[in-house]
Amino acid sequence: MMKEEAYKKHYVAIIGGSISGSEAAGLLAQNGFRVVVFDMNKLPYGKIEDGLPNWHINLRNRQIDEIDKKLDHPNIRFVPNTKIGKDIEFLDLIHNWGFSAVIIANGAWCDRKLPIPNIEKFVDKDLIYQNSFINWFNHKHEYDYNGKNYFIKNNSVVIGGGLASLDVVKIIMIELVKKQLFIKKGIDIDLFTLEKKGIHEILEELNLTLKDLNIGKAKLVYRRTAKEMPLKSPKDETKESVETAKIVSEKLLNKYVEKYLFEFIPLSIPVDFIEQNTKLKGVVFQKVELDNGKIKPVENSLFTIKTEMLISSIGSIPERIDGLYYDSSTLKMQDNEEYHVYGFRNVFAIGNAVTGRGNIQESKQHGKEMTEKIIDKHLTEDEFEKWLLNLNNQIKSNVNKQITSIVDEISQLEIQPESIINGIIEKTDQIHKKIRYTSYSEWTKKHTPVRLEDFTKNKEHTKCI
Repeated sequence: MMKEEAYKKHYVAIIGGSISGSEAAGLLAQNGFRVVVFDMNKLPYGKIEDGLPNWHINLRNRQIDEIDKKLDHPNIRFVPNTKIGKDIEFLDLIHNWGFSAVIIANGAWCDRKLPIPNIEKFVDKDLIYQNSFINWFNHKHEYDYNGKNYFIKNNSVVIGGGLASLDVVKIIMIELVKKQLFIKKGIDIDLFTLEKKGIHEILEELNLTLKDLNIGKAKLVYRRTAKEMPLKSPKDETKESVETAKIVSEKLLNKYVEKYLFEFIPLSIPVDFIEQNTKLKGVVFQKVELDNGKIKPVENSLFTIKTEMLISSIGSIPERIDGLYYDSSTLKMQDNEEYHVYGFRNVFAIGNAVTGRGNIQESKQHGKEMTEKIIDKHLTEDEFEKWLLNLNNQIKSNVNKQITSIVDEISQLEIQPESIINGIIEKTDQIHKKIRYTSYSEWTKKHTPVRLEDFTKNKEHTKCI
């Protein structure tokens, strides 16, 4: 039998439908494979929908269109609202469904735990993790939003040091200023204007200060210096390139501070907290110093920042799936293999599922385009979008290379009998019937939420956000 005919007999499962998953599914479908894409959410867009702040309208829409074009294919079955490891056990998928291969493309959605003993008692009250926070920010305006709700407070503290932590501290300051301008001055400025022009410029135009609005600055606390923030990757490992990247990172951070009026506190690590009547009242930090790049605690240097709201933005990792093997937070791979999952003949992993990192660390490795131009243009949306598009294109390029190798491996596997194929179709049909799924285009159109920019254009229909 010809290889192409063999491909058409294979059914492949992909876990996760966003950048990596949709790229893999599209490539497989073009090669004649039949594919089932499982996604835990209603929509397959991942962090494009829930983790990218909603002022990136054009970038979001373009990325969503790309994913739609790949997944709306006759060879692809999209199965939403189905979490592997919960709704379907991973080992059940492997042993009982009959797929020729399973490809893991779940993104990095699990926040790294904040390393302060017993701090987890405050989760979703006084301690908020980045992924939940940005998900709330992106969707809180929706009429049917039923997720977690947060009340942003003055003098909030953000612990982190990457691009995501800058998004978080921007959101805090934008939300506080937007609210207080309306309450105290009756001035209604939409968040898109606040984000684009910056808080400093808006308040200058209105001849106001944060003090006039009774706003306490948010504080971003980082364990290293502004130069060490992973905001600019060096072109190469030469001393000159590394130092240039550090200078650019420092300038970029300073622009953020100037534009959004938050406070940056470097060389500090959280070690304890202050509690009063079961409420968080402050965080204890220790000053550190850098010794040949290594962090060393400074003796007798503890200090406390009073706060009632702490947000952790120290990175994301893929959520563990029962039945798979892990090395620490990273999926265990076969020796000398970059995509073949340990312990299984026909299980592969791509994207963040392999690296065990979220976009911040991926940007450090792959995104080489954060340049002085971004600083010169005051962090305009277009320039940030170019950078993130380059990052996503790099991810897709890597997936393309991995899928080429995976296709060769799958083609050598035993071809599924028609009864197995029919069983896969029947099982997915049952899920579709249960959730009233008809087609990919109809489902995504029905479940795409109303966009905040549409609310802004029609303020008379807007609820308080």
